[in-house]
Amino acid sequence: MVLTFGRSESADPGERFRPSERDVLITGVGIVSPLGLNTDSTWRGILDHRSAGRILTSADIDFCSQLRDLLRREPGGAPVDHAAIHSALNERLSRSQPGKQVLQQFGFDEINRLTLLCLLNAFDDANLSLRMVRGPRTGCVIGSSKASLRAMEREVCGLKSLSPGPAENWTNAFLPDSSLRAVQALLQAEGPGLSPVAACATGVISAILGASLIHSGACDVCIAGCADASLRASVLASFHRLGVLSSQPEPAQACRPFDKSRDGFIPGEGAGLLVLESRKHLESRRGNSYCRIICGGWETDCTGLTQVDVGGHAVRSLVSNCLNQVRGSDIRIDFASLHGTGTRSNDQAEAEGLKAAVSGRMIECFGIKGATGHLLGAAGSVELAVMAKSLSSGVLPGTVNHCQTADDCPISVTAAPRSVSGLAGGLKLSLGFGGHLAACVLHRES
Repeated sequence: MVLTFGRSESADPGERFRPSERDVLITGVGIVSPLGLNTDSTWRGILDHRSAGRILTSADIDFCSQLRDLLRREPGGAPVDHAAIHSALNERLSRSQPGKQVLQQFGFDEINRLTLLCLLNAFDDANLSLRMVRGPRTGCVIGSSKASLRAMEREVCGLKSLSPGPAENWTNAFLPDSSLRAVQALLQAEGPGLSPVAACATGVISAILGASLIHSGACDVCIAGCADASLRASVLASFHRLGVLSSQPEPAQACRPFDKSRDGFIPGEGAGLLVLESRKHLESRRGNSYCRIICGGWETDCTGLTQVDVGGHAVRSLVSNCLNQVRGSDIRIDFASLHGTGTRSNDQAEAEGLKAAVSGRMIECFGIKGATGHLLGAAGSVELAVMAKSLSSGVLPGTVNHCQTADDCPISVTAAPRSVSGLAGGLKLSLGFGGHLAACVLHRES
């Protein structure tokens, strides 16, 4: 299924995307990642071609020695600085009574803190105050690839002192909509609220659902995205048994999307949130936008619970459906931001599917997981935020650790960051366990 956010009454492709008051615009982006605690520091890290991967210690992850024994090597990952996040959030929210209440209710959990700091970053970027969006015309779509594993471990391991109590730990941390309710409470948003769960495609699906709420007229502003703090021993052990973790000894060089030597990824943590507004609302406050969400949708790859169709047939179907929505219009797709986990099957499936969908046309492709690690549920929303920055700056970020494109990945991979004159639009593709596929088209406002 692909949703188009244009003039539904127009059968003429040339008229379909002519500006209208219900167009969905990205007006602010928030990122908290292993590369930095705000959007600018993450963007600079990506342009500097840095990798956040490093060896994990017992200060980063519980059961580190047991994990080391299981992996038979030092565990690698891309953690965020949770202490710095906690400090920054306290400094921002403790100034007001509503902020203090949200901190008390939700601020004890790491995913909630990631989400709330990311929200503040996004509002700063959009030049919006929290007061400006109170009420029934603001929606929130905050997804979750899984509930807070840290909250679950606090209960299972008996670490009660780390949370306010069993009831609060359950309702305001472990339930998958906890971050959604934290955002709604801080914003005093009374519009539609959704919390999709779609594995590593959650971030992109959240953005598509948020865009659909605005385009349908259900709200004027929508906050969409996802956070993930699953850098836990249980997760790394599971990924190890699935064979998707890289075995490279140096984590900073481990994830190599679409490369001949790729052998998996390293997990990371982070959050990405987008401020979406209708054109009418944005013009009424005389704000600025990064780009427009043109269309987006999702499909299912039925190959298996954790397998993908390496022939790329499901990817081809989804991408083709997106391209069909813009065919005959002036919407141009210059590049693709791919999921790019660095695993053999994922990269091959994406590359084969994309090549078939674009019918021989070669477009620039990149993936940022070599820089950030795999942010799991948050990957898609962070990568959409990076796409928005790319379109506004005219710079393709590049693919950290990519040296030689593999023969089974027949695409053009941008290895190093580079400026591109006239960059207009791009395609975002995400894949997730369980057969989740999601794609979204962004286009820069002229």
